[in-house]
Amino acid sequence: MSGPRAKSLQLRIKSAGDPTPEQLTAIRQYTLAEMAAEQLYVRTFALAHNAIDRDREAFDEALLADFARTLPGKGLFIKHPMDWANADRGGPPEGRWFAARTERMSLDEARTLLREPELRFPPDVQTAVLLMADAYLVRTTDNGPLLLKIDAGVVSDVSIGFTARDSERITDANNNELNAHRILGPGEALEGSLVWLGAQPGARAIKGARTPEETDMKTYSEEQFNAEKSAREAAEQKATAATASHELVLKLRTSLGDNAHLVDKPELLADQLKAAGDYRKGLVDDIVAAERQLGLCSDDGEAVEAAKAMYAGFDTSKLKKLHDHYAARTTKGGRVTASDPAARGGANDGEEGGKKSAFADNPALA
Repeated sequence: MSGPRAKSLQLRIKSAGDPTPEQLTAIRQYTLAEMAAEQLYVRTFALAHNAIDRDREAFDEALLADFARTLPGKGLFIKHPMDWANADRGGPPEGRWFAARTERMSLDEARTLLREPELRFPPDVQTAVLLMADAYLVRTTDNGPLLLKIDAGVVSDVSIGFTARDSERITDANNNELNAHRILGPGEALEGSLVWLGAQPGARAIKGARTPEETDMKTYSEEQFNAEKSAREAAEQKATAATASHELVLKLRTSLGDNAHLVDKPELLADQLKAAGDYRKGLVDDIVAAERQLGLCSDDGEAVEAAKAMYAGFDTSKLKKLHDHYAARTTKGGRVTASDPAARGGANDGEEGGKKSAFADNPALA
């Protein structure tokens, strides 16, 4: 039951022709180039429902919801792809499904819409649920006759290729088992195709289940289905993470400006960042040294570290201005307090803890 299958439906086709602005917006998430509305042909199909078909099967409502969620982005084929790996056995697609939804209505409304007054539903079904799907084709010189036949209602049978997990026997109000089954999810819509015949009562089409031997399609066990689902989710998470990283790199390139090329040279970028860090540290050290020399900062270690920590939060341009300001003050004969080591003279004159001050060569501090 979990292997790929197909259900063919000949249903009334609603909506047609040029896409609306809303449809064009939805379509553009799948196109690789900007397509004008007049280049596209749009139709809305009733692709599946929850009535009993000639295979004595009915889709579960939850499975139809899975189809609505997974069909957008899949291909619209002229006939079912018989082998996913070989394009000459059913592909490439002629169009693409870009939207899908389930619509709920009364049983009689569904019979009228599908033009099948004798359409039968499972005994426990009170409302009909139809899978309505929007597809677009590109208008070309080659497919003009096909689009004309669709408009004329000649080409109208559609079929959904899908996977589903299981099925169960349908029962009546007295819990008696009927000779009919309900197909259950979770499942996935794999594609939708225009086919030569549909024969599902009520939707004027049938849903033909094909065996893997007949279609040469890949089969899925429940474990494989869950494993591939997990793999897809992991790939989506990885893609999301990659998008965030990509955006971060773009922001970094923008911030670096003329040095954006350094993003591609991490070792050189690291050297530049280290040099920039050393430059900033030098500015802070010189500023604090000048403040000590001018008596604006005490000499005890705690006060010095607090001053350096404060200036570490300044941007580089502000540090440079402050540095130049203090340099100008000291070169103009600014008075140095007696507490500053640079003013004491002796063997360590012009030095601070063995390290020469950036302002030690200032004549005013000699």
